[in-house]
Amino acid sequence: MEAALADQFYRLAYSDVTGRPRLAGRAAGLGLAAALLGELVFRGNVWVKGRRLSIRACGTPADALAHAVFDQLVARPELTDLRTWVLFLAGSAPEDVARRLARGGHLRREQKRRRLRRETVWVPTNMNVAATPWALLSVRLRRLELLSHEDMFLAGLCVATGLDRLLFDGASPQARRYLTQVSAGLWPPALELVDVTSALVADAILSAR
Repeated sequence: MEAALADQFYRLAYSDVTGRPRLAGRAAGLGLAAALLGELVFRGNVWVKGRRLSIRACGTPADALAHAVFDQLVARPELTDLRTWVLFLAGSAPEDVARRLARGGHLRREQKRRRLRRETVWVPTNMNVAATPWALLSVRLRRLELLSHEDMFLAGLCVATGLDRLLFDGASPQARRYLTQVSAGLWPPALELVDVTSALVADAILSAR
């Protein structure tokens, strides 16, 4: 069974060796928040139009994390602004997705010393599995292969968060043009998620300067 969208984006955004983020600042959290909402959009639980989010009656997700996110949306039906939800979920998304991967046996929690403090790092238990989304997406884009809607969404999030600069290191101009076409041709609800994420990442970069 294919991994959930946020799990795949986590593996794109975090090193398959060290478990450390490939992105600086809040970009990884914002991308993961969008991916969690994307899981609900592709499943049919949520619809996005005009930067507004609405609930659809399609049952509840079986996955515990997706269910928890869906419950938060249902509990605040008056809060429909997509930007607000991405910002809200971004704070806990890295930890939430890491814990889901850990429950599946894909990450282990380690305490490491960095400078004068200790920090928690979620390290992949299998580097080959952790590297698979990165390798597959990179190869498919470089070969100009037809992508699924989910892969197109992941590619769009890579562009929105700045991961494309690493994903496409050394790629041909033709492959880079193809990535631009893929990102622009997203399914409309997914495109709105990507566009909002891109704007929030840009705002985060400016506020950090």
